Amino acid sequence: MHLTMLFFRLWWCATITMALTLFSFPAHAQNPEPQPSLTEDPNIIPLTRLGATDQTLSGVFDGTRYLFSTPAYWKLEPGAQAQLDLTVFFPLGAAQQRLGGFLEVRFNRVLIGTVELTQPGERRVTFNIPDQALTPVRGDKRHELEIALDNPSGCDVAPGERTAVVIRATSRLVLPHTRIPLDTDLRNLPRPLFQGSFEPDQATIVVPDAPAIADLQAALTTAASFGRLTEGRLQIDLTTIQRLTSQARTERHLILVGGHAGLAPIVRDLALPAALNDKGFNTPGATPDDGVLQMIVSPWNSERVVLVVSGGSEAGVLKAAQALSAAPVRVNDRPNVAVVRDLPPAPADAPLAIDQRLSDLGLEPRVIRDRVGTFDLRFNLPAGQQLDDGAYFDLVFNHAATVDFGQSSISIALNGVPVGSVRFSSETTRVTTSRITLPTSAARSGANVLTIQTNLAPLSLCTDTRNVDLWATIWPESALHLPMKPASAEPRRTFNLSSYPLPFTLNPTLAATAFVVPKNAPPAWNAAAVLAFHMGRQTRDAILQPVVAFADNVPADVRTARDLLIVGRPDELPILADLRDVLPAPFDPGSNVPRSLDTPVVYRVPPDASVAYLQIATASWNPERVALAVLGSDDASIGQATMMLVDPRQRARLVSTLAIVDPLQHVTLGNGRAIVTGPSPTPVATTTPVAEPTVPPTSQPVESSPTPASGASSNNLPLLLAALAAAVIGIGVALFWRAPWRRPPGT
Repeated sequence: MHLTMLFFRLWWCATITMALTLFSFPAHAQNPEPQPSLTEDPNIIPLTRLGATDQTLSGVFDGTRYLFSTPAYWKLEPGAQAQLDLTVFFPLGAAQQRLGGFLEVRFNRVLIGTVELTQPGERRVTFNIPDQALTPVRGDKRHELEIALDNPSGCDVAPGERTAVVIRATSRLVLPHTRIPLDTDLRNLPRPLFQGSFEPDQATIVVPDAPAIADLQAALTTAASFGRLTEGRLQIDLTTIQRLTSQARTERHLILVGGHAGLAPIVRDLALPAALNDKGFNTPGATPDDGVLQMIVSPWNSERVVLVVSGGSEAGVLKAAQALSAAPVRVNDRPNVAVVRDLPPAPADAPLAIDQRLSDLGLEPRVIRDRVGTFDLRFNLPAGQQLDDGAYFDLVFNHAATVDFGQSSISIALNGVPVGSVRFSSETTRVTTSRITLPTSAARSGANVLTIQTNLAPLSLCTDTRNVDLWATIWPESALHLPMKPASAEPRRTFNLSSYPLPFTLNPTLAATAFVVPKNAPPAWNAAAVLAFHMGRQTRDAILQPVVAFADNVPADVRTARDLLIVGRPDELPILADLRDVLPAPFDPGSNVPRSLDTPVVYRVPPDASVAYLQIATASWNPERVALAVLGSDDASIGQATMMLVDPRQRARLVSTLAIVDPLQHVTLGNGRAIVTGPSPTPVATTTPVAEPTVPPTSQPVESSPTPASGASSNNLPLLLAALAAAVIGIGVALFWRAPWRRPPGT
């Protein structure tokens, strides 16, 4: 009986445990119920919308600041507040009555309040923002919220015994506002298409349904121009008039690019300042070869604008698009209309001056006051040239005498590689010249960036840097000495996928780049626009001149004089047949699956599989030119291949000349070998082994998904637990009814 009772108790515990396990196990086969969304107050802006995370302030003097812009259609009204969620930590054993310092809060450099830190724990503190503080004072017109910790008593205690304050990301700003009309002055471009506020900046380029080559070339030039103007921070895509959705038309800025006849279906009903008539846009005195730029508030959403990039001829459309890369736009009597009569001729490939002062580049004295500040100096080396021995940078600088000489310095990096540094001293408080040698291997043809970084440390942790001016000045007498020599032979053969955007951005005008796309393939045009946008970000100070060609008719001069970016589905790109002998994974005509040349096993990929391909090779018709193929078996995979290139984190993994992304999101890399992967591959052919040893191709998955078998087993686990629980309960019930204490006496 005792054994039966013991077993019964164990059964009861097992049943309870099984039930708790069963009901707490996540149900993988079901989606969670959607949670009801709460209506957000448009006046409340959490710091998370500014990209903020929790910030910890500690020590004697510390601080943080948040910079942001409000949408261009906002006008701030009285009643603004800053609501800070704080968590205060005092060291263990510290006297509670000791003042833990205080916080000073400023908005646009106006003091809006002070908080004494007398108690540990969490609290929300609200500060009213006066009306006079609502106007930005920064040169870039951004608002500034600054929070500074002042803890003078911390100088008397050990570092581990000082107060710490966490500014929670749940803190928020209350910004009452009214809506005002958007400014459509073309001189302010890229604003208001790009505003840099806490709301996403999104624009759609719209081309005619049957665009001419010039229309697409103008569209990609426009994309590259906005990539430069916004430093790559605008979200952009491309579509046709017919494919433009009502959601995109309402929620996004629109950039209409093309001849006036092709754009007529969408622009004829717009209230343009230069209205469309039978002969074109009503621009008195303009010729058909003039470009026309005009911008209006969108009739579909007063918070968006429509920019028209057009002309009466192909030459006019291209002029309008290229004028955007020469911003600011010049206007005449109407600020929202510009007529582009002519563009300056393309600059000759003049050799870069061996010696250049920063003043020659239009730079003025640069004063850096941040504890850690950076200053980028950009210069271009002509294509086919590289640095010779003896290159250097003469840095002319001085700094405040109030810095800690032993801990303050200036560091120099070339293209992200540290090449030298200067430690401060009493001598360098006077204007000083320090020579930094530039290694030839750190420079490259095309765009280069020399980064100057200052580290300004106060004499003591107890120094209040708000009252002691710490600064360093970089003087325009600083100079570059850049002797050059012809680049080593056949440099283009060294490019792989991770080299992107090289070699396409070696010419800052993109004049050595040609986009090759199918004739009727808007998804491929969109991918090409995204690539052009990100390449434009790498250019500066030049009118952009990329070329577009349709894949079934790429002119001979385009092939020989330009590097090609081939974008689309393989079966729509006849030019791939001409690259069959040089591509790592060539395609047969009409096929979206590459032939495998060197692998011992060829796998069959289902025809409907979504597979992305990236390949780079020396052009078969000109060994001095490169062809990069951005391919996909369907629309989704074309976009996926594009993102592999433009996302630096993904591109860093592309260390070879071939990358294939299969339907399970695995990335396979190959070095001149064709490697095809797919779901449930079935061997269909093998090749004869060669006598010499072969090296297996490198395979590097960057994302993984559970196989169907593993996914099924995880989904069946709750059912198995339920069956086991039922069995345990059944056994327990049987034992309960047969237990001795349930029997009548004497039985």
